[in-house]
Amino acid sequence: MANALVVLGAILSLLFTPAWTGSITAALFAVLIVCPFALLVAARRAARLSQWTKAARLLAWAVLLHPSAWTRFDLMLSRARVADPEQGYQAALARIAAAGSPRQMAFARLLLAQERRDWRALLTSARAGNVEFSEAKPREIRALGELGQLEDMLHTYQSAERRLMPAKRQECLLFVCAFSGRLGCVQHLLDQRLVAADEELKAYWVAVARLRADREDLAARATLQGLAEASPEARMRRSAAEQLERVAQAAPPFPRLAQETERLIDAMVLGQRVGGISANSGIAGRQKRPPRLKWGTKAHVRGLLLLILVILLAVLQRYFR
Repeated sequence: MANALVVLGAILSLLFTPAWTGSITAALFAVLIVCPFALLVAARRAARLSQWTKAARLLAWAVLLHPSAWTRFDLMLSRARVADPEQGYQAALARIAAAGSPRQMAFARLLLAQERRDWRALLTSARAGNVEFSEAKPREIRALGELGQLEDMLHTYQSAERRLMPAKRQECLLFVCAFSGRLGCVQHLLDQRLVAADEELKAYWVAVARLRADREDLAARATLQGLAEASPEARMRRSAAEQLERVAQAAPPFPRLAQETERLIDAMVLGQRVGGISANSGIAGRQKRPPRLKWGTKAHVRGLLLLILVILLAVLQRYFR
């Protein structure tokens, strides 16, 4: 819709005010496409930091400029968290899962399984193929880690690594390092700019990594106990309590990984310590250049159409001058 409005505005300005066509088109593009995108990025970062009121406010402005179904989806969930921090989010997801569009229903089921900490249901939903890759893959990797399927978790990350954007790649690598007990890797990742995490979330993942490395780590247990009892976030309380219960049930130590898996994880840790974790650092730092972003056919077509439009506008503006 926003793209159509930009094109329509460009055509009308070309017909009635050809001298101002470039400026009008650029202004429409900035207001209808760039601004909503920036607002959505800021809102999602605020959501990762549990700043739900700020996220809802930013999303409300984004909906005003770009009233798409997915923007309204995010706004409804953020407002539900603000209105009822304990149960509002799950209730909103349950309503969407029952009566939304097919894609929204699939995504809502994925989020609902994650919110309920139902890792098997989350794994099933993530592998169903009806949710966007960038949303499904990090949750699949986390579900594998939570379920203790560490070999599958690592191989899933390896196969998905080059298709993930930097922020998602770091999120997935955080799960891999935390569930395999690589404390240094986890601390390094949490210090990166691309990983948006509040202090509670940082403390949680550090504690998880420490317990995976040493089941008897008393400091990690105390951290999780404090989060389980006093965190303002209900899902954080559930996650911390679940980790403590899992540690209490497991026979010490946690099952060791295969030697090949250990070597692969060590290579990842070595690669990120030498070169840092960035868009061009993969497993063992083997990539000398940043991986090329894989665009889909739809993106190629849209880019081609936009290029044709720009060329056409330039030619017509020169003709009418």
